[in-house]
Amino acid sequence: MRFLLLLMSFWLAAAQAATQESADELSIAVDDQELNVTRFGATGARLVIWIMPGFGEPDRMITSAQQLAQAGVEVWMVDLAESLYLPRGPSTMRSIDGRYVAALIEAAHKQTGKTIALIGRSYSAIPVLRGVRDWQQSQQRAGATKAYVSGVLLFSPELYATIPALGLDPIFEPIAQATNVPIMLFQAGKRGNRWQLDNLLSRLRSGGAQVFVKIMPGVTGLYYHEDSAPETLAMLQQMPNQIINSLRLLENIPTPLVALPLPKQAKAKGRGLDNALKPFQGNPEPPPIALINAQGKKLIRKDYRGKVTVMNFWASWCRPCVEEIPSLNNLRKAMAGRPFELISVNYAEDTEQITDFLKMVKVEFPVLLDTDGSESAKWNVLVFPSTFVIGPDGRIVYGLNGAIHWDSPEIVTQLKALLPKSK
Repeated sequence: MRFLLLLMSFWLAAAQAATQESADELSIAVDDQELNVTRFGATGARLVIWIMPGFGEPDRMITSAQQLAQAGVEVWMVDLAESLYLPRGPSTMRSIDGRYVAALIEAAHKQTGKTIALIGRSYSAIPVLRGVRDWQQSQQRAGATKAYVSGVLLFSPELYATIPALGLDPIFEPIAQATNVPIMLFQAGKRGNRWQLDNLLSRLRSGGAQVFVKIMPGVTGLYYHEDSAPETLAMLQQMPNQIINSLRLLENIPTPLVALPLPKQAKAKGRGLDNALKPFQGNPEPPPIALINAQGKKLIRKDYRGKVTVMNFWASWCRPCVEEIPSLNNLRKAMAGRPFELISVNYAEDTEQITDFLKMVKVEFPVLLDTDGSESAKWNVLVFPSTFVIGPDGRIVYGLNGAIHWDSPEIVTQLKALLPKSK
């Protein structure tokens, strides 16, 4: 296994080195802005506009772009956040309207005459879909009769208008229901949004979009550089061919030139990540759990009454999750001798990964293994870490999206106030 990981890492490094020698830079003017494009030229008849998500390392995406170019597919890679001098992150991707991507589509076709497809990953799916819709509108105004956009490829798309309060269903961006172009959707099997896929598909298809789906088992983040699982590295090697096959598939489906109307934005309850305990707004009845812990022993909880229970959902690849572990250790010590229990549920990692992690990081509370992510889905967890506080009546009192200092005096006081009163 280690040899395989080493071999694949070497392959990625070699491909990245070759990439740096083959790309050139373009500048596309949109109104008073200049969009910087990294162009991977190719002689074929296809061109992909790859909109980067605005966070994380680009190495793997660049490697895939290089491989596509070598196979005859030209790639224009654009970091909209960087070009527009905006802060990186999901809120920026939500704020960018479609005119920039639409302008890129028109410029790419005007310069090359090629058939255009677009790629979006995570939250960059939002400006990608908005851009295609804006392009459709411009084609309508121009009286076009033939589309030169073949469709969109999305990698684990995040089309949430905002992260809702813990326990509530997400509100999706209106563009999800106003999209009618062909879509190929690659979904990481271990990514947190895997369990919202059915909700997303129902919205995309409600507008008439023909959506093809490929689940990538064992993958957390295909283009997330810290995901070095063998399944992820193997999929990275396959992905250029997968993309090319997807382009062929999408080209067989007509792309509508009529844009759909945007539905009214539903009001979202939530403002992203929390920095304090918030009153829980979802179903206050916690699901029972029956999972194996990191030592192979089963832990079952059907009745949470009689004590305060903190239920923490986390993953070892999540930096804020790891950073809050020491404060959770301290919280457990501060509540020692009281009717209190701290349980953690690790999201979609195998026993070997967690065993290795626990050798490096001191964790003084039970770690249960949600190996396929289905337990987290029962609790409607969307981000990591997410933590539920259950009162002695067995009902969820507080919910928290994000990491906090659990050993702060304010938090400890809040939790002690929940303890059952002694008779």
